[in-house]
Amino acid sequence: MCGIAGFRLREGEAAEPGALERMAQAMRRRGPDAQGTFTDGPVGLAHRRLSIIDLTESAQQPLFNEDGRLAVVFNGEVYNFTVLREELERAGHRFRTRSDTEVIVHAFEEWGLGMLARFNGIFAIALWDGREGRRALYLLRDRFGVKPLFYAYEEGRLSFASELKPLLTLPWISREPDLESVYHFLKFSHVPTPRSILRGVRQLPPGSWLRLDEEGLEQGRFAPSVGEGKPAAPTLDNEEEALAALDRALGQSVRRQLVAEVPVGCFLSGGVDSSLLTAAYAEAAPPGAARTFSIGYREREFDESGHARRVAEAFGTTHHELIVGPRDYIDLIPEAPDYFDQPFADPTLLSSLLLAKFTRREVTVALSGDGGDELFFGYPYQRALLHLDRLRGFPAGPRRAIAASAGRTLEWLGALGLRGRRLQQGRKLADILSYQNEAELLQSFIGTVGPLPLERLARLIAGEQGSEAFSRGPCHAELIGSLRGLQAPEKVTRLFLETFLVDTVLAKTDRATMAYGLEARVPFLDEELVAFAETLPFRWKLREGTSKYLPRRLLARKLHERGAPTDLAWRPKQGFSIPLRDWLRGELRYLLDEYLDPRRLEREGIFAAPEVRTLVREHLQGSANHSHLLWSLISFRMWKERHLP
Repeated sequence: MCGIAGFRLREGEAAEPGALERMAQAMRRRGPDAQGTFTDGPVGLAHRRLSIIDLTESAQQPLFNEDGRLAVVFNGEVYNFTVLREELERAGHRFRTRSDTEVIVHAFEEWGLGMLARFNGIFAIALWDGREGRRALYLLRDRFGVKPLFYAYEEGRLSFASELKPLLTLPWISREPDLESVYHFLKFSHVPTPRSILRGVRQLPPGSWLRLDEEGLEQGRFAPSVGEGKPAAPTLDNEEEALAALDRALGQSVRRQLVAEVPVGCFLSGGVDSSLLTAAYAEAAPPGAARTFSIGYREREFDESGHARRVAEAFGTTHHELIVGPRDYIDLIPEAPDYFDQPFADPTLLSSLLLAKFTRREVTVALSGDGGDELFFGYPYQRALLHLDRLRGFPAGPRRAIAASAGRTLEWLGALGLRGRRLQQGRKLADILSYQNEAELLQSFIGTVGPLPLERLARLIAGEQGSEAFSRGPCHAELIGSLRGLQAPEKVTRLFLETFLVDTVLAKTDRATMAYGLEARVPFLDEELVAFAETLPFRWKLREGTSKYLPRRLLARKLHERGAPTDLAWRPKQGFSIPLRDWLRGELRYLLDEYLDPRRLEREGIFAAPEVRTLVREHLQGSANHSHLLWSLISFRMWKERHLP
């Protein structure tokens, strides 16, 4: 992984090397090994390098084609670059490095944007075509959004970066928060693509390209969404054939992603995805070379380290384990905003930061199981949505009346002093069942916040901005509209792949690993493995209530072959959560006092102080659990103080 940044100014303006230097320095954690810049009139490119393939100075970016008129900066990996290089060499292209980056400029020279259909990889690319009559700056982002890419187009200037921090070094970039994005952040615990937290700054959607030339700015897609236009499913009625196909696809993906000239390891939580990935990794790595990394917790109810240890023993990896406790998290909280360029309120980011820092001591690249849940129906929320989809035929009026009555009853029980997780879940369900349309229902399952009706959420934003955002309806209206007419399983799969995966799972992994100069690779999102998952009959994903059925079966077989117990393959999904509810009433109470002080909120003018005060009071009194929402408010305030003082 690396960091890229740059801009194309208006004609007649010259790119200033000092501006590029400042942009590069703002993302130096992403690339601790080297820095490079390039200017050509109004165009400037900057790069911070984390050396993975071809560690020589000749592979430092930007890189160019033979005559120097095509220049590229690149964050990511093109896993099939050796095959593409051989094809390009046969076509007459000459290479001076062994890096996958140089393949990109020659591929563009040969195929133009058609090269993207040939890439199997994860990438954010900025490419300057300085050839006479073609002068254009291109921005490109991989199909699943593994690599982040922000941009702003203002008064004829296009600026871009892997993170927001480099953009904030430019004087023409707005430092004003987008209050509609703030509203969505409170709902989802992340800022949803293509929005950003700053007014005027956007995220390039996954699978998209952006071009600025003399004709103006143009944007398009080069990759379809998962399931769009997919071929007819092959016959995989036979379970043995399906298992063999999954084993083959995952094994090939892992072998492609082990290509590196630096040490490679694997995250291992003890869950199905990371355990199956570890099995494939151990099979593909040289004997004795496989290394796995886990984080364990002193609180037994959250700890999976024992399961991870058993998996490591079964597949013969050299296992590294970090055991942490509440103090490790509490001490890390003040540092977290340094590593996240826009507000991010998934509390598991703390675990990801601790694991990434620990892993980087031994390796430079780590395989991650991200994407397995989305592709193979691993989340409980996915199954819940399938059940709720059956309510479409139930009249909306009676359904909403029942939900409202249930909500009032639960509020009454809470006022009488009834507490507990079941009450909280009941409130959440009552809130969800009051949905007005399918778009509102689907949106309820993207975020982690709840229960809090969207109308009340909007009132947390000061002035009219919150109510205006609420009145505009679902954030993902275009996506949700494209899901109409699909079968429920496909609809739910695409919803999670294009929202939660991009903006929570992958964003968290990217920022946490890049905080310490660690590259994360995601074999489950390999193009060929995803193509296999697209055509897999749904019964091999969810079967008789068992999620991720086929991956579990394959893991059980591999454990059995190693003489290990197979119960590890059939454990329910545990996930990780920290006891935010209790911490905010105890050790972290000071964060409520410091960051949600009504006087400070009133001076800032973003959040409605009376509404926030009510949330804090309800949480501290125990009449409601607002821990996720309070954490979101605190995260935003900490981020703003750090980046927009």
